[in-house]
Amino acid sequence: MFDNYVGAKLTKRSKWVSILLGISIVAHASVGGALVVHSFWSIEKLTPPDTELALGTPPPPPPPPPAGSNKPKTDVKKVVHKVKEVVQQDPNKKPEAPDKESEDEGVEGGVEGGVAGGVVGGVLGGVEGGVLGGVGDQPKKEEPKIVPQVALEAQRVSGEKDIQPPNDVATQISRSGKGVVGVVKMCLSSGGSVQKLNVLKSTGYPAYDAKIRSKMNEWKYRPFMVNGKAVPVCTSVTFIYRPAK
Repeated sequence: MFDNYVGAKLTKRSKWVSILLGISIVAHASVGGALVVHSFWSIEKLTPPDTELALGTPPPPPPPPPAGSNKPKTDVKKVVHKVKEVVQQDPNKKPEAPDKESEDEGVEGGVEGGVAGGVVGGVLGGVEGGVLGGVGDQPKKEEPKIVPQVALEAQRVSGEKDIQPPNDVATQISRSGKGVVGVVKMCLSSGGSVQKLNVLKSTGYPAYDAKIRSKMNEWKYRPFMVNGKAVPVCTSVTFIYRPAK
């Protein structure tokens, strides 16, 4: 009987131990789960770092000067006006000759070995007072030789010699009853062609003068020779026209 009591007592005790152990396990599991969930949802508050903001402040003003000190000096610029002295030259005084050293200095743009008084850009051997870029003395043009009209008559090779006035002019001359005289200076080239005509004396009828000049331009001559050399010549040609009676 005693054994039955002890066995029953042990059986009841083991049931309570199992129940308490189960409750303890469940409680611990619940607390552990709650802590895990709390760790996911809770945000740890961080403590902000201590920062110090330093602002630049201007330096303190200098201390005022002690009483009785001198005031700062102010620079004062002095303006000095220069007076140009005018020196009157003595008209009786001869100008001083330039120094020889200044003459030897030459001019800007000149060349070594140049001639005193020359022109910049000139050449050695040039003519004083000449023109830059000019050439030396050119051979003089041969002046025509003056010969009498008779000397050229034998040299004529072509051209109308007896030049009559136009019909209307001839009529006027006939009515006047007086003859007319004209003189023309003619110059020939060394080749014998007419180079220049100059009316020295007019016939008094411009139309007649014009015809004389026109016909004389057609004259041709052989070259006039002097010492075996053809030279240009000039002569005076006289025209006389008398009306028929």
